[in-house]
Amino acid sequence: MTEIIRPAQTRVVRQEWADRAAAPMVDARVQGQDGHEADVPETAYQESVKALYVYRMRRGSDIHDAVVADVRLDAFAVGLVSVQPRRVELLVEYYANVPSRSEPVALMHAPDPTASRLVEETCTGRPVVRFEGPDGLEHTVWRMTGAEETAELAAALGEGALYIADGHHRVAARLTAWERAGRPADTGVLCVLYPMGGLRLGAFHRRVSGPVDAAALLAAAEGPFRVRPLAAAGEAEGIALYVDGSWYDLAPAAARPVGSAGLDVSVLHDSLLGPALGIAGPAHPRLEVVPAHLPLEQAVSSCAADDGALFCLRPPPLEKVAEIADLGEVTPPKTTYFSPKPYAGIFLI
Repeated sequence: MTEIIRPAQTRVVRQEWADRAAAPMVDARVQGQDGHEADVPETAYQESVKALYVYRMRRGSDIHDAVVADVRLDAFAVGLVSVQPRRVELLVEYYANVPSRSEPVALMHAPDPTASRLVEETCTGRPVVRFEGPDGLEHTVWRMTGAEETAELAAALGEGALYIADGHHRVAARLTAWERAGRPADTGVLCVLYPMGGLRLGAFHRRVSGPVDAAALLAAAEGPFRVRPLAAAGEAEGIALYVDGSWYDLAPAAARPVGSAGLDVSVLHDSLLGPALGIAGPAHPRLEVVPAHLPLEQAVSSCAADDGALFCLRPPPLEKVAEIADLGEVTPPKTTYFSPKPYAGIFLI
């Protein structure tokens, strides 16, 4: 049987170049802006070695360990979430013009005791590189050297389902190029594999620009939701709504459907944003998507300024995300995000 998880033929950044070559991952470069990579010579990287790597991100006592490996591209041929075609095409063009690539795809896998043991053992050795990024995250990379350990770890990680945590557009772009090339055998993609729970889920809030009729909105919410006033957003059992200077809790009145339809963002749109506010979809001009890591006061102030409404959502459990993937469904755009994200520029293929 062909292995899904394999040692990656990759180069690791040299210690003296780490703080210049590596940076938080963004897709700005595919939108016409040059990334810092253009100023980093290939001599900034060590010689190419085929191996599995352990990659740790740490801030204080908050530690996230993952395995860096090559994953067969045909393993991604099904199960992708919806993507933006234009963004995919930009990435296809970018990858065609930049043969060396440094942005790994983040995957999740079910916790595995064998994998955990081998990762811990690898972390007792001498690291290949260790540095601190501009956001305070410490990054450390170890190379797994034992042939038996490498084979055992690859087999353990390849036994269960894998879920894309971050990098759907990068995978879609590589699948597109792979299809156009006639599906060449043995093609892979550089991935960072985290155990389920090894990453944190964040949420995206929804703000509807005003004016919003608060009384009519609350009346429309009374059917699909149990509505009660709140002192603060953090006290909500369901979705926290801010409108007309006050907070309310919108707890779904009925049992949630299975799959994607049971997500907060789906329930909110199907039950309230569409019927009561006329928000047709995620691209509606009155709808703003607000990452939960941004100060909530900013969105509240915007509502106070234009009489809009803010809906604060919580991230879905990881088990819910896995359930949706297992059902072959997709999540709505901007449902959740994962953190911390692996840096680009540490590995080069």
